[in-house]
Amino acid sequence: MRIILLILVSMTIIHAENIQQLIRKGIESHPSLHSIEKRLSSMDEKISLSQNFDNPDLSFSINDMQFENFSRRDLEPMQYQSINFKQKFPWFGKLDARKKYTQAQKNVIFNSYTAAKIKLAEEIRMTVYTIKEIEERIRIVNQYIEVTKQNIDLYNSYASTQSKSHTSSMNASLLLTKVQIKAANYKSLLESQKAKLKYLVQHKVHTISSSMKMTKPKQLHYYLSKLDNNPIYQMTLSQKDVAWANRDIQNLDKTPDPYVKLGYFNRAEFNDYASITIGASIPLYGSEELKTEAAHKEALAAASASLDYKSSLQSDIETMYAKLIEAYTIYNILKKETLPQLEHMFELTQASIQQGGDLFAYTNLLEQKLDLEEESVSIKAEYFRTQARLKSLTGEL
Repeated sequence: MRIILLILVSMTIIHAENIQQLIRKGIESHPSLHSIEKRLSSMDEKISLSQNFDNPDLSFSINDMQFENFSRRDLEPMQYQSINFKQKFPWFGKLDARKKYTQAQKNVIFNSYTAAKIKLAEEIRMTVYTIKEIEERIRIVNQYIEVTKQNIDLYNSYASTQSKSHTSSMNASLLLTKVQIKAANYKSLLESQKAKLKYLVQHKVHTISSSMKMTKPKQLHYYLSKLDNNPIYQMTLSQKDVAWANRDIQNLDKTPDPYVKLGYFNRAEFNDYASITIGASIPLYGSEELKTEAAHKEALAAASASLDYKSSLQSDIETMYAKLIEAYTIYNILKKETLPQLEHMFELTQASIQQGGDLFAYTNLLEQKLDLEEESVSIKAEYFRTQARLKSLTGEL
């Protein structure tokens, strides 16, 4: 029997997945990322497309058709059939400008892809820490349920032989009911979080290996120095590049693209001949100047938006760091000061119950201890969730 138990424990450990494994599997299989990957891949074709000329025009015409006889094509020299070919040529630098613009658009999609991966990693971390928090709450609550039941039974055994008030026993039973309801709620929450994690990593997770050991927070400068790695910030920079590249295109469009038109003319009773035409549109109404100015202002707006987001990002990092320090400080107060003192009082009160003492004081202390232990679990999980947010803000996968 012991061997079988050891085998089962070993299999559980082997199949346990850590957070990084879950993140890797989520990135490999999540459909939302596959969608962005396809869009990103399509940009390679668009970059190639940006280097193509516009399609040429090909036309066929029949000139000077006489109403008296449509079929006669030899009446005079002006009667001809022609084939015409027209091709527009982009002005110098326009193809390079188009390529730069399309490449900048690809960078925006790439940044959005990176942002989606980091957001997915953040959601996985947050969900894992919440699952671990709920599991620990369930463990604590179940422990309290057993202790409370034992002490109610012990107190009732004294009450049956001595003149004890049943009010204390009723209060303890009421607390037991509350804790049992809390345990049921936690189990429901645990199942919902596991379902969420299953969606995030695209497979059912049986066991998670995460020690969640509290460590001293890194300095604020460490996080601020990584601010530029934030993918959303990088995306605002790419959007700024798109806007400036568009301004360059509009500026080049002030010079019209020339075109060449070639024609071959066939005549029934006269010599054939060819023609060549070179032309360009005339920027007569100033539309190109207006478009260039509008594109310039949009580029300035994109630059301002990028600076604004960077400032906002710095504020978010500082806010999250303050929450991290707060959680770390509160956890240490609870773990090193409050809970040890309460544990000592709890042991004394529990000893008095075993000697027939009043159950009311024990019940009151038990409720306080349960609340503080749950607060300790909650603040610890919040510490790790805040760390997850900071990793996301600094572009860490």
